[in-house]
Amino acid sequence: MDNESTDLRLADAFGNTIERCWARGGAPGAAYEIVERDDGFISALDASCYFSSPDQWDPTDHAAFARCRGRVLDIGCGAGRHAVHLMKAGHDVLGVEPSPGAARIARERGVTVIEQTLESLAEHTDNIGVFDTILLGGQNLGLLESKDKAPSLLRDLARLAAKDAVLLGVSIDPHHTTRPHHRAYGRNNELRGRLFGQERLRVRETTTATAWFDYLFLAPEELNHLLANTPWEMRECLRDGPHYVAELILT
Repeated sequence: MDNESTDLRLADAFGNTIERCWARGGAPGAAYEIVERDDGFISALDASCYFSSPDQWDPTDHAAFARCRGRVLDIGCGAGRHAVHLMKAGHDVLGVEPSPGAARIARERGVTVIEQTLESLAEHTDNIGVFDTILLGGQNLGLLESKDKAPSLLRDLARLAAKDAVLLGVSIDPHHTTRPHHRAYGRNNELRGRLFGQERLRVRETTTATAWFDYLFLAPEELNHLLANTPWEMRECLRDGPHYVAELILT
């Protein structure tokens, strides 16, 4: 698959979409997030979901929210979908978001945000303290990227965890899909030595696109396997069909 040749200009396409949606009140239909996979599959998501209120969240995000306690590190916070409501519930929240545009909107909504990826966050662990809850909501277990990167990223997150901290990760089990193009993509992943649910993606907006990035959808059993050489273990996994939230604790 050749995902390098493109006439799209590299830019913060995700942030631009978020800003456009916010400028129009965050209403449904105001803007759409266009995501391209490296096999050419393209999906569109109503960007209003990044401003949704708790009564619009999936049950797994509700379950993760209910289990947050103390100081919260919200990784991949976007426009502050979860952080804003965690703050209203009395939590001290720090958001982590690599998109400058999305981070700007989250700050406008009152969230303290550092502009980092999960991977680059390891370089800043001495400056931000420790957390009682590490949240990877809204399917953001995907930010673990791949089976090769996930263990080291999880070890980095353990350095930010207070005693008795929990890590709450939301995802979708990709093995539940019945769509032929998704199953073919997953089988091709496995032939290349990857997990079934690893996806190579970019966000597009008009004539711009983000850089390509890896995003990992994985089954709870696959996550459990990746925890083997990390300080984390799974205490509970709450499922809602293919959706789930995994609660991890330090060993």
